[in-house]
Amino acid sequence: MTLSEYDNIRQSYLAYGGKELLRLEEAVTRTVLKALFEKALLIQRDFNVSIETSPFWQSYAPLQRGHKPRGDAFPWGEVGEKVIEAYVYAYNGFANVSYPGIPYGHDVRFLTDDAFVQIDAKSTGPTDNADEVVSSPNQVTGDGLLENGYIVNTVQQVKGQISTIDFLPELAPIFLIRSKAFPVVTLYIKVVYRVIARGNQPLDYLELICVPNGLLMFDGPKYQNTKGLLIPGKDEVHVVRKRTRIRLDPLANLAEWRCVKLIYSNDTCVLKTRLGNDFTP
Repeated sequence: MTLSEYDNIRQSYLAYGGKELLRLEEAVTRTVLKALFEKALLIQRDFNVSIETSPFWQSYAPLQRGHKPRGDAFPWGEVGEKVIEAYVYAYNGFANVSYPGIPYGHDVRFLTDDAFVQIDAKSTGPTDNADEVVSSPNQVTGDGLLENGYIVNTVQQVKGQISTIDFLPELAPIFLIRSKAFPVVTLYIKVVYRVIARGNQPLDYLELICVPNGLLMFDGPKYQNTKGLLIPGKDEVHVVRKRTRIRLDPLANLAEWRCVKLIYSNDTCVLKTRLGNDFTP
């Protein structure tokens, strides 16, 4: 399988409304979800140990960022991201994985037998929006056209209530590696925590989110046309490589398995879809 065959490969994944891509995305999502669920209480334990260890790091805690921070909580991004990333690398649910080197993408990247899985952890506190993920251009797959020996994506218009931006996805929807095609499956893990007091910021729930591959989003079914799914990011006008926000309620309405929460309660963890239904991976 060579780059000269790419167009035929691309068309095969677009066939029948992207049926094969949808099957792959759901299978990967369920595998990762099952692995997270099996380790959910260990993830909670390691996340919440931060309060126990606070005397050892609080003198040099991360500085508040953003415009006029309230100062009622410590920045907690690394707590959620490092714990989750470690568990996903160690227990992702796949028997055979490898770790191809590419210069950008999500924080966690690995190949399975069938897919190039990219996962980003998003720590989310009370002042953040738990109903969306903010994505940089290099975290979103595009429509992946072959031009002059390179894969390029089409600029997409993302419309909000107030503004419209030109958004250019930078991840290819498919990679050819070692003579095999690997569609990219894009996952986010929302790590949602509460703030009881400054430094006492326990884990509330996790949410595993599967964003459609660019062939599904911008070609084929064109999920980008789903009302409210994509809206402009929070970048200022002068920013060239603008981000987009992916709204989770419209995403969950595409398919319940695309947004599933791991909710902690009384030393247990249960799975619920964003629509409120029980879920079995």
